[in-house]
Amino acid sequence: MRTTALLICLLALPVAAATTPQAYRCLHIGQGAQGERVVDRDQYVDLSYERGEARTLIHVNSANRDLRFDSCVKTADDGSNFHGWFETECRKLVAAEGKGFSADPFMIGAYAGISPPVMPGYSMYDALAQAGAALGLGTPARTVVIYSGRKPQYDFFCYPAAEPAK
Repeated sequence: MRTTALLICLLALPVAAATTPQAYRCLHIGQGAQGERVVDRDQYVDLSYERGEARTLIHVNSANRDLRFDSCVKTADDGSNFHGWFETECRKLVAAEGKGFSADPFMIGAYAGISPPVMPGYSMYDALAQAGAALGLGTPARTVVIYSGRKPQYDFFCYPAAEPAK
């Protein structure tokens, strides 16, 4: 009887973990006057996962309203660098509140990549751990990169929302 109850609990763990909402505050990592990386806390992405689905709220200076990506899907395993760096691809920027918005021209057609959890074994782990340490933030839990014209426009380091970045 106890063995059956234990087995049921163990089998339920992955389901519970997959359905537990995850929330992150992603801080913009920009460039300073000398080309060094700097943290810009005024621009951010609130990233959350619910039932495995990514949701974004984007606050950047290049748009007059908060935005979100309307479509986020797992990246296609096509052997590209993008697939190696990101587990999720997001497209179709819309206003977060469903109203119209204006943005700098480069934001039209922008898309984003969301990394898998940043852990040893992830191809970018060492570089992100070093960058996070240099910024005094620690290793990010995830990253979000917004691209336009195949060029990165915004880099964000994500930290659990329950444990705000330093």
